Amino acid sequence: MTYHSSANESVRMGVFRETDLETRTALAAFCRRNGYPYLFAEVLEPLLSGHGLVLALAVTERPWPPKGIGSQTIEAVGIAMIGTEGRAQLTPVLTDRRNATNIGLVGALTKQLLEHLHEADVPSAGYLVRQGDRALERVLERAGFAEADFRSSTDFADYLEFAASPRSVLDALGLAALRVGDLLALGLDGGELDRLGSYHFALTAGLTAYLQDSLRHAALLPGLIDLVATLPPGGVPPGTPGPPLT
Repeated sequence: MTYHSSANESVRMGVFRETDLETRTALAAFCRRNGYPYLFAEVLEPLLSGHGLVLALAVTERPWPPKGIGSQTIEAVGIAMIGTEGRAQLTPVLTDRRNATNIGLVGALTKQLLEHLHEADVPSAGYLVRQGDRALERVLERAGFAEADFRSSTDFADYLEFAASPRSVLDALGLAALRVGDLLALGLDGGELDRLGSYHFALTAGLTAYLQDSLRHAALLPGLIDLVATLPPGGVPPGTPGPPLT
């Protein structure tokens, strides 16, 4: 039994390409509650009207009434943005403050999102990492990612895409062989816990500045952009900065 085991027993998880009003309201409340309300209002809400977002949600529900606004509380969310070539850009799993160290929940949600992408024949999933940020690069390399040929820039830094097939990431993190129930109960050995912990905590730290509305210091950008659709005509040769992200 771990600190989070009891709470994790009441969590409902699923992967969604479409969201209803109750879920959108819960997502807005999640962002507000955790200190980044702009993320929903300025980024997620406009994107939810399209068809590119995939959300992996961990939700708890009030006992009564079971439906309606406020009936869901989002505990954690993982996000993939599917681009025009079928490639996915990832946002690290965001957790409610009370789940900041809930590696079992994060691992289970990561597993469900990557399995969904694999079953949907998504060829690659990637992160946009600040060029030269070796700590993040190393964590992603250990998780099966490798530097790809896409480059992007903000006014403050250049970013490289690190990508891999969803299946290879599942294997590298040890998630393919683990059951969701074992993850939620944190029935892991030391090596498995080390892999998941370093992966999640490093990516969370890298995204913190962005969530605090400080793009200048962002080591990692959320995967809320269609890389192919933002390329200029003819594409971007390797090593050439892409369009700015604001």
